[in-house]
Amino acid sequence: MLDLFARALLAVVFSAAVVGKVRSRQGLAGFRDLVAAVGPRWLPAGPVAGVVVMGEAGTVVLLAVPGMRPAGYAMAAVLLVMFCAGIARAVLSRQPVRCQCFGAGGGLLGPRHLVRNGLLVAVAVAGAFAGGVPASAPGALVAVVAGAFAGLLTIRWEDVAFLLVPAGRNR
Repeated sequence: MLDLFARALLAVVFSAAVVGKVRSRQGLAGFRDLVAAVGPRWLPAGPVAGVVVMGEAGTVVLLAVPGMRPAGYAMAAVLLVMFCAGIARAVLSRQPVRCQCFGAGGGLLGPRHLVRNGLLVAVAVAGAFAGGVPASAPGALVAVVAGAFAGLLTIRWEDVAFLLVPAGRNR
């Protein structure tokens, strides 16, 4: 059941990331600018942003296709670790860069984004090692619904952090 929970959570998060970036020119342009700000200077931001979005979409597909689950988890973990590296670079250099993870309109990148992505890496690793243990229909339904709900909370991570972290410590 952990496998179903993890796949649902990651599929919701990566689907929202893709939709948020490609639904408007502003979303994709904002993500390209984010890549330019936090990525290695020698990489062209436009093509890299496109590859990342394709990787996110590919992750959703791989997690959904029977037999491709391990590749989906691996791709999710690799993307999330790369995102953590970019976020850490922005935080350590004190660059005021806005999160474009789910399209335009995110807050400034900060430690809370590292926590979110670190937890998502843990979910990907746990899901990969959980194995595809068959669950009863009600158990599978609960796992998928709980995973999707956790994915929705993850998408709104900045709002959740705002509510849970004392004022003045949010960044």
